[in-house]
Order: sequence, then structure tokens, then C-alpha cells
Amino acid sequence: MLKQQNQPFLLSNMEIRDVPTATSQWVLFSFEYPQLGGISRMMVEIARGLKADGGCLQVLTQEGAQSNSQDETAENQVSAVRPRREWEALRWLRRLSSNAGVLSAIWYPEGLLAWVTGRRPHVIMAHGLELMASVEPWRRILWRLLLRRILTSADLVVANSHYTAGLVRSVAPRAKVECILLGVDAKRFCPVEDREEVRGSLGLAGKTVICSVARIAAYKGIDVVLRALALLDENERHDLVYVVVGKGTELPILQNLAQELGVASLVRWCGFVADDDLPRYYQAADLFVLCTRQSEERQSVEGFGLVFLEAQACGTPVVGTRTGGIPDAVREGEGGWLIPQDDVGALSSIFRRLRQNPESFRSEGGRARRRVLREATWEHYIQRLQALLTPLRGFYE
Repeated sequence: MLKQQNQPFLLSNMEIRDVPTATSQWVLFSFEYPQLGGISRMMVEIARGLKADGGCLQVLTQEGAQSNSQDETAENQVSAVRPRREWEALRWLRRLSSNAGVLSAIWYPEGLLAWVTGRRPHVIMAHGLELMASVEPWRRILWRLLLRRILTSADLVVANSHYTAGLVRSVAPRAKVECILLGVDAKRFCPVEDREEVRGSLGLAGKTVICSVARIAAYKGIDVVLRALALLDENERHDLVYVVVGKGTELPILQNLAQELGVASLVRWCGFVADDDLPRYYQAADLFVLCTRQSEERQSVEGFGLVFLEAQACGTPVVGTRTGGIPDAVREGEGGWLIPQDDVGALSSIFRRLRQNPESFRSEGGRARRRVLREATWEHYIQRLQALLTPLRGFYE
């Protein structure tokens, strides 16, 4: 077994002959480990979970990854410069011992590189958006053929929702796909005794807080929330604030829309928030909302929506659209509501109920938290993943 390293092992600073032969049971292959975004957070939790479960694990990533001091997993870094990154990763994968399997964070480029080297067993994680066809018509045929080949060749494709599993089957009918719904760190994302104290620390004291955490993109539906706010009368808007956490190219457009709708004074654009500070925003909120749109033509969908689980783990009820994998993340009657895509009126009605009966929403938040603890933690996820990985290891040993 390769000894765990506190510092990343930099492949790009040495000759390939100096790279040790890896003998770990699994290699988690993710160029974005452990950087920003839902997929990255998922890979970090998988690495921690497999390691804690007694597995022998290494990570293959690229230079510049934001190392986590709490993660003692052996980490190996290749150059971040393309195409040198891909070439170094290929050479590293080819030097793995015959009993090392590869778990690719995404089908391209990680899954493609693992396939080229012939690594077995090979497991690919499927998230949703990356499975949709390229917007450019001339690229669609080649893209679909390559995607089908990679997914079909994998020993297992693990989808994050039933919707994503359906996408895999539509592209690669012969692929071996299983669905494991995502989990959340229920110790880090947890309720607080005094939400008002958290609100005060964020400059939101005395407010009724609605929150969205998302990349600021058109398909995330933040404009739907703004339009729903605009339907409220002055009394219903009193002390109401909409907190938007995230950054993206659509920000100026949405800020202009808020001005046009007359709700700009209700909106707090918080921009990027570090992962360590993110729980406070969920804890401060009375309601979490994300109205993602689904459009295959525009390559937009929410494959699952980890942010919904994070909010619910904090005891905050959630509203999502009945699109993509969101119905797997949000369960009606257990701290959540699902509305049709772009249904501004339905969302506005929920906002009115929040103002009229805030206590009922606090009760829904408690139901959401209990549901997470019962079935949607990372411990649940790792148990289900291990149940799928163990037979693969046995087959190739």
C-alpha cells in the first residue's frame, strides 16, 4: 500500500520513471478535486467515505487543486496545462498495478482517458448536464458515438438520480447503470438554535429570508423568483429579502430585471461564498428556492441538485421545479414543494403562505431535516456505493 501523503505528489515536476507504481484498490480520477462546484464536493465526500470505510484509495488530479487539510487521502497531481495534463495522466494510469480500479468523476475527459488505458474495473459517475448533446449540430453525431462507447465500456455507471440514469440509458442502452441518490454532510449542514443570531451576523436581522445558492445562469431560474416577488403587494414584501449566493455571467441581466420589476431593494447579491461559510446562508433562510429549467436544446438541466439537500439538512424547507433530477432531491410533504417549470404564480403563492404562516414552514424544515438523517447522508451514499464496487473488485482479482 502506498503511504498516505500530507502533500500532493506532483507528477509534472519529475520524470515519469520516478512515479511510484500505485497499488491502491481504487483511484479516484478527477481533475477538479477538490475545487469548487457540486461535482467536486461530491468527489471529496466519496474519497473521504471510501477511505473511512477501510478502502485503499488514491486521488489523481491536477496541480492547483485546493487541497483540504482534513483530507489525508494520497493525492497525485499532474500538470494543469493542456494537453500536457492529459498526457501525464495517461502515463500515470498506465503505471498502475493490475489490481487497481479507476473511478472517473465524469465521462470526459477523465472517463475517456481511463478507457484509453484499458483500466479495469472502471466506474464512471454520471451527473446529468454532461450527458446532453452538444449544441453545435456538426458535433452531435461524433459526441454521441464517443459518449456511447465510453459509457458502454465501463463496468459500471453510477447516476446521481433516476433522471440521470434515464439519460445514460437513452444514450447507451447497453451501459450498466445504477442510481444512487446523493447525500449531504449532516454534521456540517445542520440547524441552529437561533436563526435570528445567524441572520444578524449576515446583516439580515429581522428579515424573512428567501435564499438561492446557484451559478448565476439563465437556466437556474432566478428570474422566476424575481417575477414571483414582483407579484406580492407592499405588505407582503415588508421585511422580505431574497439572498442570492453565487456568481455568473447572467448577473447584470438579472440585476437589470430586478430594477425593472421594482424588487431590486429586496435582493442581496452575495456573489461567491466560501464552502466554510455556506451553511450560515442556509441556516439564516426561512425558505430555499431554485427554479431550474430543463431544456435539452440549450443543454440545461439539474441532474439532482445537491443544494436542496444542503438546505434541508439545515432544517430549511425548499421549493424546486418538477424538472430533471430535482424530484429525487425534494420530496413533497417532507419539507419540500415541487412546482411546474416557470410557474411564477405557484411560487408567489408559496411566498404568501410563508408570510401568513411562518411557523408551518419551520415545521416543514424539521421534517426535511429528519428525512435527510433517515436516508440522505453521505454515510448512506457510501454504503450503497460500496455495495456496488465490492463485486467489481472481486471479479477482477
